[in-house]
Amino acid sequence: DPKCFWLTNFLETLLVQVWYPMTVCTQSRFQKISIAKYLEETGNTDWTIPGGVCFKLHDFGFRGVSSVESAAIGGCAHLVNFLGTDTVAAMICARDYYGAKKAAGGSIPASEHSTITSWGVDGEVDAMRNMLEQYPEGLVACVSDSFDIWRACKDYWGDKLKDLIKGRITDTKFGRLVVRPDSGDPAETCTAILKILLEQFKEDVTLTPTGHKLLPAYIRVIQGDGVDWQSIPKILEKLKKEGIAADNIGFGSGGALLQKLNRDTFKCAFKCAEITINGESRDVFKDPITDKGKASKKGRLTLQLASETTGFCDADKYQPRSDKNPVPGGTGFLHYSSDNKYVTVASGKGDASKDIMVDVFKDGQLLVDYTLEEIRAKADIKNGPFGGGPA
Repeated sequence: DPKCFWLTNFLETLLVQVWYPMTVCTQSRFQKISIAKYLEETGNTDWTIPGGVCFKLHDFGFRGVSSVESAAIGGCAHLVNFLGTDTVAAMICARDYYGAKKAAGGSIPASEHSTITSWGVDGEVDAMRNMLEQYPEGLVACVSDSFDIWRACKDYWGDKLKDLIKGRITDTKFGRLVVRPDSGDPAETCTAILKILLEQFKEDVTLTPTGHKLLPAYIRVIQGDGVDWQSIPKILEKLKKEGIAADNIGFGSGGALLQKLNRDTFKCAFKCAEITINGESRDVFKDPITDKGKASKKGRLTLQLASETTGFCDADKYQPRSDKNPVPGGTGFLHYSSDNKYVTVASGKGDASKDIMVDVFKDGQLLVDYTLEEIRAKADIKNGPFGGGPA
């Protein structure tokens, strides 16, 4: 329509913003995969809520994002994969827009540095004792690196406060102290801390089926500094090599989870692929000679299962432009995913009846209104908390 030719670009600008929750959710999910891998390899046996992966990556990101809206959207994307969050706005988003009938995540009482350091250096152990006494049951986390993390773990938690910690589990109650380091090299610091705690509480340490050491249920560690999709497997790999079970540790991630990413992290973009001029359809694409990574797909597209896409030959597989293949836009129209499970059939050569893309919003109408429960089931992994994912 000549009167609103600008509308397409306006709507594209809004729609492209889905890059943010998509990217948060995908990175969060791959961190869940890493954690589940090491839990399995170091002998974890309890995969049901609250065990397994569901509370192993906690959202600390509210203060690290640009707005309350970002916290809500990104934090809700993280809740697709995990149950641990300090981002209250995310739970409101899940309730208001994704049908969550109860809190979509949870947290525990936790100290932060000023609630410890305000007691002074000599009063640090008293501040820690106060946390245990104020919250005598259930889980409580305490930051422990305000001054000397090694002293805190060996002399305070492992000696002066040891009886208070062990007394959190009785015949009538369950409790757990979660020790939080917050500085230093994550892999080195976590390993050293866990070695100290395993020694100080050795009378109650057990071995998993794979022979890895596991702290008693009344004490664990959470690493909340420098945590992202790259550091988590490094930490867990080092612990595994040292004979320490992955179930001893959880993670908290803030800016890295909700803010240390951008639209180029997964190269999220929408491009015009087909245009109709005077009733005639025409393929549209871009293929900059200076950047092969920006080549776009041509024509009307269908996303199909590779197993259901037959009748084509090798010459139909997409080959990008190169010195040997100088055709702009490349040749072929079958774009396979990296795992060869899916294929995007370009140039209108796909079978619309096999297209697995789902119309969600059309002509001003919301056609599908997914709930958080449905999304969680689709995104879950083997031994995940939400009963979905691949077999």
